[in-house]
Amino acid sequence: MSLIVLSACGDTKQSDTVRVSPEQRNKHSPSDLVVGSNTFYFNSCHSVTGVFNDKGEITSRIILKIPPRFLSTCSSSTENPRQLEFDGTYLIVKLCRVAFGAGGCGVEKYRSKDFEHWQEYIGITWRNGEQYEAWRQLGSSSAKADEIIHVKH
Repeated sequence: MSLIVLSACGDTKQSDTVRVSPEQRNKHSPSDLVVGSNTFYFNSCHSVTGVFNDKGEITSRIILKIPPRFLSTCSSSTENPRQLEFDGTYLIVKLCRVAFGAGGCGVEKYRSKDFEHWQEYIGITWRNGEQYEAWRQLGSSSAKADEIIHVKH
């Protein structure tokens, strides 16, 4: 029995810059979001691209590379078809991830104030009988939340 493993790599870093034509900039799907003069594009389970208009100078870049999950895929959430939201402070990314063979939708949430430093939602916690959302820095292996936000009902 033989096992063949194929691997590919290069000696140059893959660019985070994405080219977006004016036609693409003017087409928006329900998963796209316009905040002021900036546009954000949700690219399934892979990434979020930001197109920034700074006094007429248009630049674009991948602002979030969504962490991969083994044996899973993304699907459109019927509960919340908007994957990108802006609450006035944070750009929030929500995605529905389905594990193969498991079914159901595991909602993942990420957020950022500056499009560079990201937090991931890690669940609900309680303090003095009050409910809070727990967030930690994306990439952290800590089980502790870096920030908790009171859930107002």
